[in-house]
Amino acid sequence: MSELDRAIGANIRIYRRAARFTIADLAARIHKSKATLSKYEQGAISIDVGTLYDIAQALSVPPAKLLAELSPKRAPMPRGAEGVEHAESERQYLYLYDGRMARILRSLVVSTPFSERESAVTLFYDLPSIDEPERCRALYYGESKRYDFVTNYLFQNQSNSIERVFMCAMAALDRDAMEHAMLSGISARSLLPVSYKCILSTKPVAEDKKLLSKLMLTKEDLRLIKKHNMFSVEQNIEFNE
Repeated sequence: MSELDRAIGANIRIYRRAARFTIADLAARIHKSKATLSKYEQGAISIDVGTLYDIAQALSVPPAKLLAELSPKRAPMPRGAEGVEHAESERQYLYLYDGRMARILRSLVVSTPFSERESAVTLFYDLPSIDEPERCRALYYGESKRYDFVTNYLFQNQSNSIERVFMCAMAALDRDAMEHAMLSGISARSLLPVSYKCILSTKPVAEDKKLLSKLMLTKEDLRLIKKHNMFSVEQNIEFNE
């Protein structure tokens, strides 16, 4: 059992669970036994490139997502996988406040670059714990494109084809600082278009009153909405006070 086998197996398990597939579901889709798939997930046996592609296709995940660890550490390239795109993945933590449930929603965005400015992205939305992406309430795949001042994200809900989510994040001057963003999509509760003020951070953020104050609409936000008849995210807000 190698470190690479364990890393790939852990990724398969995370994406399978997030997609709400049982071991039997995925095993049937790739024409393998449940015992074999279980061994892949445990890292007990090595996975060949063809099977890796089959699993990626069954889960609608780019193969690079199964090769790149969901932590900042980079996984090595397996033998015979020279044709598989591979890059170090980046984690960002996404926070927004849902007033209907009166709680902060925490999510994880994993980006795998495929060019200097573009990345394949996965959104593990609404996590009970930041370290358990496989327990997300919804799973989204998509792409992001970074510009000098903003990064645009477009996600597709993997269990509901009608739902696409757009997010625009304002670039922070400090690479390690938090980024202010707006996330827009269709609410699963009301099936109506909604937009949230949110924060992206390269590190987990304490979910306290200070964070809550950054996520809630302020009187100034409401004044500008009324004045301009539109919702915009103010970019010159100090996060690291």
